Amino acid sequence: MNEIVQVPVTAVAQVGRDRVRVMTGLTTHAGRPYLCGPALTCACAPEDNLAVHAALYQATPGTILVSDATGTARCALFGELMATDALNQGLGGLVLQGPIRDIADIDELGFPVWCTGTAPGQAAKATAVSVGAPVVVGNVLVSPGDQIIADRDGVAVVPAAEWATIQADVAALAEREQKTRSRLAAGERLADINGLDLSEYLNRG
Repeated sequence: MNEIVQVPVTAVAQVGRDRVRVMTGLTTHAGRPYLCGPALTCACAPEDNLAVHAALYQATPGTILVSDATGTARCALFGELMATDALNQGLGGLVLQGPIRDIADIDELGFPVWCTGTAPGQAAKATAVSVGAPVVVGNVLVSPGDQIIADRDGVAVVPAAEWATIQADVAALAEREQKTRSRLAAGERLADINGLDLSEYLNRG
Protein backbone atom coordinates (compact mmCIF):
# COMPACT_ATOMS: atom_id res chain seq x y z
CA MET A 1 0.00 0.00 0.00
CA ASN A 2 1.35 3.46 -0.92
CA GLU A 3 2.01 5.84 1.94
CA ILE A 4 -0.48 8.69 2.10
CA VAL A 5 1.18 12.06 1.52
CA GLN A 6 -0.01 14.49 4.17
CA VAL A 7 -0.79 17.98 2.92
CA PRO A 8 0.01 20.45 5.74
CA VAL A 9 -2.68 22.93 6.76
CA THR A 10 -0.07 25.70 6.87
CA ALA A 11 0.80 25.11 3.21
CA VAL A 12 -2.87 24.97 2.21
CA ALA A 13 -3.54 28.29 3.95
CA GLN A 14 -0.38 29.90 2.54
CA VAL A 15 -0.98 29.05 -1.12
CA GLY A 16 -4.75 29.22 -0.95
CA ARG A 17 -5.15 32.70 0.52
CA ASP A 18 -8.72 33.83 -0.26
CA ARG A 19 -9.59 30.44 -1.79
CA VAL A 20 -9.18 28.73 1.59
CA ARG A 21 -11.12 29.25 4.82
CA VAL A 22 -9.63 28.40 8.22
CA MET A 23 -11.84 27.27 11.10
CA THR A 24 -11.63 28.76 14.58
CA GLY A 25 -12.73 27.58 18.01
CA LEU A 26 -12.16 23.83 17.53
CA THR A 27 -9.65 23.61 20.36
CA THR A 28 -9.96 19.93 21.31
CA HIS A 29 -8.34 17.12 19.32
CA ALA A 30 -8.52 13.35 19.70
CA GLY A 31 -7.08 10.39 17.82
CA ARG A 32 -4.60 10.57 14.96
CA PRO A 33 -3.38 14.16 14.44
CA TYR A 34 -4.24 14.43 10.74
CA LEU A 35 -7.24 14.16 8.45
CA CYS A 36 -7.91 15.03 4.83
CA GLY A 37 -10.97 14.25 2.75
CA PRO A 38 -14.29 15.45 1.35
CA ALA A 39 -16.98 16.65 3.74
CA LEU A 40 -20.30 15.02 4.48
CA THR A 41 -22.21 17.63 6.45
CA CYS A 42 -24.95 17.44 9.06
CA ALA A 43 -26.59 19.69 11.64
CA CYS A 44 -27.80 18.49 15.03
CA ALA A 45 -30.69 19.55 17.18
CA PRO A 46 -29.53 20.67 20.65
CA GLU A 47 -28.28 17.72 22.73
CA ASP A 48 -29.31 15.26 19.99
CA ASN A 49 -26.89 13.31 17.75
CA LEU A 50 -29.33 11.58 15.39
CA ALA A 51 -27.95 13.67 12.52
CA VAL A 52 -24.42 12.40 13.16
CA HIS A 53 -25.69 8.81 13.23
CA ALA A 54 -27.50 9.36 9.91
CA ALA A 55 -24.41 10.88 8.30
CA LEU A 56 -22.19 8.13 9.68
CA TYR A 57 -24.49 5.43 8.33
CA GLN A 58 -24.34 6.71 4.74
CA ALA A 59 -20.78 8.04 4.62
CA THR A 60 -18.34 6.47 2.16
CA PRO A 61 -14.69 5.57 2.86
CA GLY A 62 -12.43 8.60 3.19
CA THR A 63 -15.29 10.93 4.06
CA ILE A 64 -14.88 13.55 6.79
CA LEU A 65 -18.02 14.07 8.88
CA VAL A 66 -18.54 17.79 9.47
CA SER A 67 -21.25 18.49 12.02
CA ASP A 68 -22.82 21.63 13.45
CA ALA A 69 -23.94 20.88 17.01
CA THR A 70 -24.32 24.48 18.16
CA GLY A 71 -26.32 24.68 21.38
CA THR A 72 -24.97 21.48 22.90
CA ALA A 73 -22.63 21.67 25.89
CA ARG A 74 -23.77 19.19 28.57
CA CYS A 75 -23.71 15.99 26.51
CA ALA A 76 -21.48 14.51 23.84
CA LEU A 77 -22.46 14.09 20.20
CA PHE A 78 -19.82 11.46 19.42
CA GLY A 79 -18.01 8.78 21.38
CA GLU A 80 -15.99 5.57 21.27
CA LEU A 81 -18.67 3.32 19.77
CA MET A 82 -19.37 5.76 16.95
CA ALA A 83 -15.63 6.14 16.35
CA THR A 84 -15.30 2.36 16.11
CA ASP A 85 -18.14 2.21 13.56
CA ALA A 86 -16.55 5.07 11.60
CA LEU A 87 -13.18 3.32 11.53
CA ASN A 88 -14.79 0.08 10.41
CA GLN A 89 -16.33 1.94 7.47
CA GLY A 90 -13.06 3.63 6.53
CA LEU A 91 -14.11 7.18 7.31
CA GLY A 92 -11.39 9.81 7.45
CA GLY A 93 -12.39 11.73 10.56
CA LEU A 94 -14.81 14.10 12.28
CA VAL A 95 -14.95 17.88 12.61
CA LEU A 96 -17.60 18.82 15.16
CA GLN A 97 -18.94 22.15 16.41
CA GLY A 98 -19.75 20.55 19.75
CA PRO A 99 -18.39 18.16 22.40
CA ILE A 100 -17.33 14.51 22.31
CA ARG A 101 -16.86 11.88 25.02
CA ASP A 102 -14.60 8.84 25.57
CA ILE A 103 -11.63 10.90 24.42
CA ALA A 104 -9.05 8.47 25.85
CA ASP A 105 -10.66 5.59 23.96
CA ILE A 106 -10.80 7.62 20.75
CA ASP A 107 -7.12 8.43 21.21
CA GLU A 108 -6.40 4.72 21.48
CA LEU A 109 -8.50 3.94 18.41
CA GLY A 110 -6.69 6.65 16.44
CA PHE A 111 -9.82 8.06 14.80
CA PRO A 112 -9.07 11.75 14.12
CA VAL A 113 -11.48 14.25 15.67
CA TRP A 114 -11.45 18.04 15.99
CA CYS A 115 -14.17 19.51 18.22
CA THR A 116 -14.99 22.22 20.75
CA GLY A 117 -14.53 20.16 23.91
CA THR A 118 -15.73 17.18 25.91
CA ALA A 119 -18.87 16.37 27.90
CA PRO A 120 -19.77 13.15 29.75
CA GLY A 121 -23.52 13.06 29.13
CA GLN A 122 -25.35 10.97 26.54
CA ALA A 123 -27.19 12.69 23.69
CA ALA A 124 -30.76 11.99 22.62
CA LYS A 125 -31.49 10.40 19.25
CA ALA A 126 -34.85 11.88 18.34
CA THR A 127 -34.48 14.49 15.61
CA ALA A 128 -32.03 15.81 13.02
CA VAL A 129 -31.85 19.32 11.61
CA SER A 130 -30.19 18.33 8.32
CA VAL A 131 -27.92 15.81 6.60
CA GLY A 132 -26.08 16.75 3.42
CA ALA A 133 -26.88 20.48 3.53
CA PRO A 134 -24.37 23.32 4.04
CA VAL A 135 -23.45 23.98 7.68
CA VAL A 136 -21.40 26.51 9.62
CA VAL A 137 -18.65 24.88 11.66
CA GLY A 138 -15.73 26.73 13.22
CA ASN A 139 -17.16 29.99 11.81
CA VAL A 140 -16.79 28.63 8.26
CA LEU A 141 -19.57 27.71 5.83
CA VAL A 142 -18.94 24.14 4.68
CA SER A 143 -20.72 22.55 1.71
CA PRO A 144 -20.89 18.81 1.06
CA GLY A 145 -17.82 17.75 -0.92
CA ASP A 146 -15.57 20.57 0.30
CA GLN A 147 -12.09 19.30 1.12
CA ILE A 148 -11.30 19.31 4.83
CA ILE A 149 -7.66 19.27 5.97
CA ALA A 150 -6.71 19.26 9.65
CA ASP A 151 -3.53 18.85 11.62
CA ARG A 152 -2.00 20.33 14.79
CA ASP A 153 -1.86 23.77 13.15
CA GLY A 154 -5.61 24.01 12.50
CA VAL A 155 -8.48 23.05 10.21
CA ALA A 156 -8.77 24.32 6.62
CA VAL A 157 -11.68 24.13 4.18
CA VAL A 158 -11.13 24.16 0.41
CA PRO A 159 -14.02 24.32 -2.08
CA ALA A 160 -14.13 21.09 -4.06
CA ALA A 161 -13.50 22.88 -7.37
CA GLU A 162 -10.28 24.43 -6.03
CA TRP A 163 -8.73 21.34 -4.45
CA ALA A 164 -6.71 20.06 -7.42
CA THR A 165 -5.17 23.50 -7.99
CA ILE A 166 -4.41 23.92 -4.29
CA GLN A 167 -2.64 20.54 -4.25
CA ALA A 168 -0.45 21.57 -7.19
CA ASP A 169 0.37 24.88 -5.52
CA VAL A 170 1.26 23.09 -2.26
CA ALA A 171 3.64 20.79 -4.15
CA ALA A 172 5.36 23.80 -5.73
CA LEU A 173 5.66 25.48 -2.33
CA ALA A 174 7.20 22.33 -0.83
CA GLU A 175 9.81 22.33 -3.59
CA ARG A 176 10.72 25.96 -2.91
CA GLU A 177 10.92 25.39 0.84
CA GLN A 178 13.19 22.39 0.37
CA LYS A 179 15.63 24.61 -1.54
CA THR A 180 15.48 27.09 1.34
CA ARG A 181 16.28 24.30 3.83
CA SER A 182 19.31 23.34 1.76
CA ARG A 183 20.58 26.91 1.83
CA LEU A 184 19.98 27.14 5.59
CA ALA A 185 21.91 23.91 6.05
CA ALA A 186 24.79 25.53 4.15
CA GLY A 187 24.85 28.38 6.68
CA GLU A 188 22.89 31.12 4.94
CA ARG A 189 20.57 33.32 6.99
CA LEU A 190 16.83 33.16 6.39
CA ALA A 191 16.44 36.93 6.10
CA ASP A 192 19.08 36.98 3.36
CA ILE A 193 17.46 34.09 1.51
CA ASN A 194 14.13 35.92 1.66
CA GLY A 195 15.71 39.16 0.46
CA LEU A 196 14.76 41.15 3.57
CA ASP A 197 16.45 44.51 4.09
CA LEU A 198 16.89 44.68 7.88
CA SER A 199 19.51 47.40 7.92
CA GLU A 200 17.12 49.95 9.45
CA TYR A 201 16.48 47.67 12.41
CA LEU A 202 19.99 46.45 13.23
CA ASN A 203 21.88 47.67 16.29
CA ARG A 204 24.94 49.49 14.99
CA GLY A 205 26.35 50.31 18.45
